[in-house]
Amino acid sequence: VEDNRSDKQEALTLINRMATRDNAIMVIGPVSTGEAMAAAPLAVDLKIPLFTTATAPDVLKAGPWIFKSTETAEQFMTPLGKHVAEKVRPKTCTYVFIRDNEGYVRQKDILRDTMKAGGVAVAGEESILAADSDFTALATKIVASKADCLYLGTPPEQGANIVIQARQAGMPASTVLVGNTGMGSARYLNAGGKLVEGTYLPAEFVPAGVNDLGRKFIASYTKKYNTAPDSWAAVGYSMMLVAGNAIKQAGANPTREAVRDAMARTRDVPVVVGQGTITFDENRIPSFGAAVLQIRDGKWIQP
Repeated sequence: VEDNRSDKQEALTLINRMATRDNAIMVIGPVSTGEAMAAAPLAVDLKIPLFTTATAPDVLKAGPWIFKSTETAEQFMTPLGKHVAEKVRPKTCTYVFIRDNEGYVRQKDILRDTMKAGGVAVAGEESILAADSDFTALATKIVASKADCLYLGTPPEQGANIVIQARQAGMPASTVLVGNTGMGSARYLNAGGKLVEGTYLPAEFVPAGVNDLGRKFIASYTKKYNTAPDSWAAVGYSMMLVAGNAIKQAGANPTREAVRDAMARTRDVPVVVGQGTITFDENRIPSFGAAVLQIRDGKWIQP
């Protein structure tokens, strides 16, 4: 287990080390689309399977050694956009997103277009950098837009920070908050507290569990860590179930090639995310069925 510190070059260094010095048969990671896009070509050159949480499907174009655990933005942002537009019905929405990460840009575009088609006007689009932390000017713009909806296309802590500063600048408590899958993390709740109550988000994981495997996972995780699992915990556990299945299917003495082929054959493997099983299509795009959740009283529920 290594930490690439959200740095693309460090990710490359670590993957090279894992493939050559450690003689690994698979790499789990990196986490973000930007790091995965940089790392994927190297994994292909090294001929080692790479299994990432990157959302952008373009990461798969590097070659047949690359796999991702997340559905495409179309698969999980479209249902979210339809739910907000049809059930919550804000009039206008301001979209804040990280511009130096393709995944966040793509998610914002799909949600914006879906909500616009549902009658929600675009009040503004404000881009930030992943390293930004002072949102004083941004908060002023958000309030000035007078939008009754705010979308956060950022990591959890950064999104919570934007909400806090926007509230301090005068954003009404009635403003509808909409986030990405990252807002299913305890880090968003811990950072934002009551100020992020009501946030709608696309969910890879339903906290109540969708099958016996999911409910057992929730109980075991809660017992071990004294807290309920968030979406990222469920995604990580599901990734290891998929990886474990591929390694098992690759035979008694699995090679990188055999594991890669087994990963590509992933069909209806039981997991704890989505609707309970995951399948990769011919393009290695996963499908498991995301849901829409809302934060209420510090918990994620299905609205």
